Amino acid sequence: MDSMSEYKEPKALIVLSGIFLALGAIFLIVNVVDIIRRRGWKSMMWIMIPVWPINAAYIGPLTLYLYFKFGRPTKPSEIPAGGMSHCHGSKEEGNQEPANVEDCHTKIGEEHGNHEDNSHESHGTETHNGHEATGGAHHHHSQSDIPREPSANLSVASDDLEKQDLQTSKNDHSHMHMHHDMGNNSRPMWATVLIGVSHCGAGCVLGDLVGEWLVYGTGVTLNGQMIWVELLIDYAFALLFGIIFQYFSIAPMSGEYGVKTVVRAVKADILSLTSFEIGLFGWMVAYQVGIWNYRLEMTTWTYWWMMQVGMILGAATAFPVNWFLIGKGIKEPCA
Repeated sequence: MDSMSEYKEPKALIVLSGIFLALGAIFLIVNVVDIIRRRGWKSMMWIMIPVWPINAAYIGPLTLYLYFKFGRPTKPSEIPAGGMSHCHGSKEEGNQEPANVEDCHTKIGEEHGNHEDNSHESHGTETHNGHEATGGAHHHHSQSDIPREPSANLSVASDDLEKQDLQTSKNDHSHMHMHHDMGNNSRPMWATVLIGVSHCGAGCVLGDLVGEWLVYGTGVTLNGQMIWVELLIDYAFALLFGIIFQYFSIAPMSGEYGVKTVVRAVKADILSLTSFEIGLFGWMVAYQVGIWNYRLEMTTWTYWWMMQVGMILGAATAFPVNWFLIGKGIKEPCA
């Protein structure tokens, strides 16, 4: 322990570490400011609000590219007064995605209008047929003698059904805006996978921050070294945070909140996060044991730059695993 406290890394390495950590902080701030300016909480899945900036802190350029290309929230001025609506079509149905929010809103209005016209047309046909049947059976009665109660009840039932359908449609659009990128057919698979990896990255960053400082504060060691305890504690907290991120990604999309979704989150995140930690932990052992021989203290800039590098390597090792999980439908592609 004395040799570790006496070791001082070269000044050039300290400066280089400071530059990369500062760049990470700048990328994070840029991301946060843009989300705040665009009122991201109104038009994007809320769990992505912390996920994007956390990933920007260690892999800034790629994260900001993905954010501005596929995850940037809609401008407040472009959100309809009734709230963010969404109507991405599927390729299978041959629908085309509207060019902008106004077109999307217009399309929804047309769908509602068509439904209303069809409902009234159906109602009119049924009522007309009802009158014809009555007239056939009692053609000698006057028009005032024809019973009107069935027609009135039919009208009320039709109106109730129409209101129910419109409310369901509104709920569907309200639900869909929470994961609007999910329906974006133009997003390539590699981007979908990288955004899926970002959930692991966010969980690992938070887990390592909590775990590292907890071990440092308590001074717990294994075989006289902190790193082996750090690996265990970091993994436990990373898995906890990762499952939380995954849960709040699956639940809004499926509409199911409860044990079933927790199980799905655990199933999706264990393989994904473990693959991320393989890259990160491998690098931690390499620089702590192989390069610095346990001498690099956790309170140095160089230590956290090395952690930043480890996160990038973790994202690389998690990429193929997430491709497999998303491709097989085990993990939900994230917004």
